[in-house]
Amino acid sequence: MELQKYVSEVVETLGGVVIPEEYALCQVLIPEEYKNYFQGRTDLTLAFDFEVSQEKPEAEFVTFGSYFLDQLLELASEKAKSTVRFVEIERLELANPLKKIQQSMPDEAGKMTITEERQIMGAWEMFQFKVFYISDQKEASPKEIWVNLLTDQVDHTIQEQQNRIIYQQAPLYNLPFPKTFDLQHGFEVAMANVQQQAENEKNTRLEDQEFQQDIDRIKEYYTELMEENKKRASRKGLTEEKKKDIEAKTNAIALERDKQLLDIKNKYDVQIEPALEHAILYCIPIIEYRVDIQFRGEQQEKIFYYNPITKQFTTQRSSPTSSKNVLNDTTYR
Repeated sequence: MELQKYVSEVVETLGGVVIPEEYALCQVLIPEEYKNYFQGRTDLTLAFDFEVSQEKPEAEFVTFGSYFLDQLLELASEKAKSTVRFVEIERLELANPLKKIQQSMPDEAGKMTITEERQIMGAWEMFQFKVFYISDQKEASPKEIWVNLLTDQVDHTIQEQQNRIIYQQAPLYNLPFPKTFDLQHGFEVAMANVQQQAENEKNTRLEDQEFQQDIDRIKEYYTELMEENKKRASRKGLTEEKKKDIEAKTNAIALERDKQLLDIKNKYDVQIEPALEHAILYCIPIIEYRVDIQFRGEQQEKIFYYNPITKQFTTQRSSPTSSKNVLNDTTYR
């Protein structure tokens, strides 16, 4: 009954409930948000054995190719935390590569020579986050971060040009990967970036004109109350008891003012909670160029990766003494 076990695990992972009733028969409660996948139904009886389905006509027989299983597989694919996409490239070639490499490095002195050129498989991880901003209310904002796993850097360009990506679910090319990609480190890079974005937005809220207007409004209101109380206290002929009452009221006004200011600050000074919704690994065929650079008797080697999606180079020194990676913004066609 491996199929029944699989279906049960998927339904429960999606937040549903599975209630076994007897052999190869169970009651399934689908979360309301997914009912459109199952013709608007949330309460289903499933049979995983043909004879059981004949004995229980109200049950839906689940087997490979059945409507329920097809819909469940589609839903599981859409809601998966991670998946891999293999990008299709019409022509993986670049005319006059040395000239374009030189143009991409205008400040690089020395003679450049391409010593090796090969087609390889690059990898970009797209992380889809949902950032929660929590104060007296809870707001959510989506954040999409792309990380180039060759350089372990956030890549804004490919994110902006992702509509040019055509992909398949199965591998298309037999190309080598230039290194072992560290997916965990890629996630950490993305998380640090989304945290920084969220902090910037939080600080923007605190500098917002509406926030300052709320602060000024509260201060003005309570200042007027305290001034009015001060005038009352300055009247002649007040008893000591009356003066103490007015002083106590002034202190109460000050406490209420401070509380209101703290409440309004907490409303804008939100707590940030990023949550990963899913990640997609894009395998993109690219061209690797190893370039020898000679200048004043010194020699170094740099590796250039040409991305046919963004029409840009990513550069990397091959020397172990330097691990600095730089994304170059020069575009070539």
